[in-house]
Amino acid sequence: MNALDFKSINEHAPYKVTTDANHPYLFYFYTDFDVEYEICIKANDTFVPSGAFSLDIRNKNDHASPGDEKFRQTLIAIVEEFFKKNNDVMLYVTETKDSKQASRNRLFVRWFKTYEHHEQYVIKKAEGKMDGQMNFMAIILRKDNPRLQQVFEEFDETIAFLFD
Repeated sequence: MNALDFKSINEHAPYKVTTDANHPYLFYFYTDFDVEYEICIKANDTFVPSGAFSLDIRNKNDHASPGDEKFRQTLIAIVEEFFKKNNDVMLYVTETKDSKQASRNRLFVRWFKTYEHHEQYVIKKAEGKMDGQMNFMAIILRKDNPRLQQVFEEFDETIAFLFD
């Protein structure tokens, strides 16, 4: 993954985003509600064998996170910077720790569809059970990605194989 430009992210994000020099794929910020978020973008070939990057969103201190427009804007700033620096595939898999994965998935997809440049991207969703647990995921690509068709085919094949 090409390094993201934190100056650019922080110009567009209402929350200040930081990272750790030893882990350049981890991004941190605190919300006005004292929620500490860790955003991880790292290589993941589980669902797209030819390669993708997973977007993991973690509420590190497990505080309640009310509807926070500034959180959405900060997350979108990170995702936008990823796609500026990398014309690649982003995979979003919802966290399953508390049975709220369906809500998280709907919220993420809605946020992305209301993003001002959403027309430059395609998003493909999948949901199903793996080992009896409901899982929700989406892949996001820019429409000009030369691997678009290949990625969709790989994703569909993997989902059909993994889901119960």
